[in-house]
Amino acid sequence: MNNKVLSTAIIVVVSSLISSAWAARPEGDPTCSFVGGAFFKSNNTLYLESINDENAKVEVDNVAANCINNNANSNFKVIVERSTALAANSTITLPVNYQSANECVDLYEPLSYGKDENGMWISAEKHDIADGTAHRPMLMITDISKDECQGIKEIEFTATGVSVSTQTSVELTLKSEVSNQGDWLMRGSYSFIRWDKDHADLGTVYGYAAKNKGEVKAGQFTKVGAGAFVPPLRAYLIYKGDKALQKSTESDAVELPETIGVKLIDKNNGTTRLARWNMATGEIVKVNGWFDLKGRKLNSKPQNKGMFIGNTKVQK
Repeated sequence: MNNKVLSTAIIVVVSSLISSAWAARPEGDPTCSFVGGAFFKSNNTLYLESINDENAKVEVDNVAANCINNNANSNFKVIVERSTALAANSTITLPVNYQSANECVDLYEPLSYGKDENGMWISAEKHDIADGTAHRPMLMITDISKDECQGIKEIEFTATGVSVSTQTSVELTLKSEVSNQGDWLMRGSYSFIRWDKDHADLGTVYGYAAKNKGEVKAGQFTKVGAGAFVPPLRAYLIYKGDKALQKSTESDAVELPETIGVKLIDKNNGTTRLARWNMATGEIVKVNGWFDLKGRKLNSKPQNKGMFIGNTKVQK
């Protein structure tokens, strides 16, 4: 697609499934091991750890990548282990290609950003097939209204290869729909990151909120505060520009929004879902209420015929 710049691009073919239970790894030593994961030939499965620990990271070096690719069958399972169950909306970055051919999860690729009467918005387009590319930060939207999609701590994929991931992060540049600048980055991380009070990026980093908390609504990107953190294999927003949002004050500080909206676009059926990104948790949530396709909120459920967006469905 246009309007995207990746620091790394690897091509690997995969397909995905989702597990609703935490499964134990096989007994015995793994066939291949590396920091943050292991591969077992006995069940043809690669395990990757996306856990809430300050020392957590996923580092697939050349030795590990060659070991996995030489010992795995043509199609092998990848299990991403998380400390907590999947929220309705989340982010993901992996060292393999993957897909959302599953009733629980849809993948959306962030493409651009802009501003309107509702403030700043990130636009993300739905992927219909196996388009989750290695080292590319993505939004992962989970339908937790279904019983089988609740409580998921393991996300399963089927892959044909693994890529080296010794870098700490990868970046996707989002292009402005207004200025054609690339001031915002979607940054995928392979290591645990905490923004303490003296962190250089504090104040320019945004995460995706999974739950309502205070004035922050699920689905927003929101500015992180000191102490916020993101586990490995996730993604977050960061502002890297120096002009577009510059505030003319004595301190010459950048004036950034507290929360950032998300427009989830499905071109096949012409629908748009609205969400908000909150940096405090690194997750996303839907916006409550009904909206027309231009993103304008309605006072109540629409009575007229047409296409409208609700919390869980589209009314035609």
